[in-house]
Amino acid sequence: MINTPGSHAQVYEIRLKGHLDSQWATWFDSLTITLEENGDTLLSGPVADQAALHGLLKKVRDLGMPLVSVVPVQSNRSEQGEKMNTSTTPAKKIDTKVLLSTLWIVVMINMLKADILSLYIPGAAEEVARASASAGASIPQLMLVGAIMGQLGIAMIILSRVLKYGINRWVNIVVGVVTIAYIWGGMASYPHYIFIATVETLCLLLIVGFAWTWRNVEA
Repeated sequence: MINTPGSHAQVYEIRLKGHLDSQWATWFDSLTITLEENGDTLLSGPVADQAALHGLLKKVRDLGMPLVSVVPVQSNRSEQGEKMNTSTTPAKKIDTKVLLSTLWIVVMINMLKADILSLYIPGAAEEVARASASAGASIPQLMLVGAIMGQLGIAMIILSRVLKYGINRWVNIVVGVVTIAYIWGGMASYPHYIFIATVETLCLLLIVGFAWTWRNVEA
C-alpha cells in the first residue's frame, strides 16, 4: 500500500529474532521497542509511508537480525489510538530487582518481629542454653550465627538492586535456600514462631522462584 498525501501513517509491528542491543535503540527512536521473554524484539509504531518502511527494514538488514514478520496493525487514525493502547504499548512490569529487594525487606521485618516477641517468652534464656548444648556450640557462637544471617538478609535488600543479572540470580537463590534452612533449623514450637516462620518461608520461596525464572530482559 502506498500512502497518498494527506493519508494517515500506518502502524506496523516488526518482529525480529533476538534481542536488540541497547546501543542500536536510537536507530528506531520513532518506534516502541519491546524485548519479549521468548527472545524476540518487537518494534511497533506509526510508519509514514512505504519508503519509511523500507528504510526501517534496511536498518534491520544492516543489523544482521533475522526478520520474523512485518504486520500492519491499522490503517486510520481512529483505530490507531485504540491499537496503540491495546496492542503496541507494552504493559508495565515490576522490575525484578525491586521485587526481590522488597521481598527481602518483608523477610527481615518478620525476623525482627519474631526476635522481639521471643523476648516475652518465659525461660527464653534457658531455651537458648539448651539449644547451645544440643548444637555443640557456645551461646556467643549461636548469637554470632544469628547476627551473620541477619546482616546477610539486610545486605540482600541492597545487593538485589545493584548486582548484575547473572550473579544476582544465583546469590538470591543460594541465600534464599540457606535462610530457609536457618529459619527451620532453629525451629521453636511456639505458635507465633511457626506463623512468622511460615510467612518468611513463603517470601523466601517467592524470592527463589522469581530468581530462578528471571530472564535477562530488564537487567
